[in-house]
Amino acid sequence: MIAWREKARAFAIHFLVTLAFSASAAALVFLIWFPDPFARMLGGTRLFEILVMCDLGLGPLSSFIVYNSKKSRRALVFDYTIIGIVQLGAFLYGLHSVASIRPAYIVCVGDRIEVVSAAEIDDADLAEAADDYRRRPAWGPRLVGIREPQDPKEREKAMFAALAGKDYAVLPKYYAPYEQTLPEIKARSKPVSELEKHHPEAKELIASAAAQLRIPLEKLTWLPVKHRDGFWTVLLDRDTERPVDWLPVDPY
Repeated sequence: MIAWREKARAFAIHFLVTLAFSASAAALVFLIWFPDPFARMLGGTRLFEILVMCDLGLGPLSSFIVYNSKKSRRALVFDYTIIGIVQLGAFLYGLHSVASIRPAYIVCVGDRIEVVSAAEIDDADLAEAADDYRRRPAWGPRLVGIREPQDPKEREKAMFAALAGKDYAVLPKYYAPYEQTLPEIKARSKPVSELEKHHPEAKELIASAAAQLRIPLEKLTWLPVKHRDGFWTVLLDRDTERPVDWLPVDPY
């Protein structure tokens, strides 16, 4: 006779343990790797939801199937060791997949901002970078600028790299402190009135952002944001030229 109550209890305990691990992972993913709004921008929320749903189903359901109080202690330990290895392996693989699309660098490239995910940067290109940029940031995206090469040969090399699909944004050897690009940003950023003129749907979003930030509209500027799935818009504080809000508006 099947002891349904015992199986349900085993399922519930395993479910709660898995839920606790998932909550800890969620804190890592949404508070550190994908601070708002990058989870929405890059699809981190959707991928993490799939990971959690699979994990919450895989482990507890396995417990429901294999648990039997009549089994020996040795048999139960063996069963749960196998379940734990499989579940942990699947969880770590899923978490690695989420980590690979996390925003690593937010790069100011001339007239736009590019959000570069960890997977878009090759290890070989990291090795050529200055010491400050030889690693993918592990604790949230890092805001940087671009130092264009002055040497003609280096410029030509960068041009051919861009033709091959690798522009400055994914080549850390050209990264520089964001502060060094402030004059260029100030020259290229545009008033929000221009964005509202061509994209009326952005007007309400801009007004809401200005109210929350307590920054007058005339002190807000914007630049396009390129990411792996399309385009958004970033609002900048005219006084500091640093990002203050991100809007799901394709300015093109």
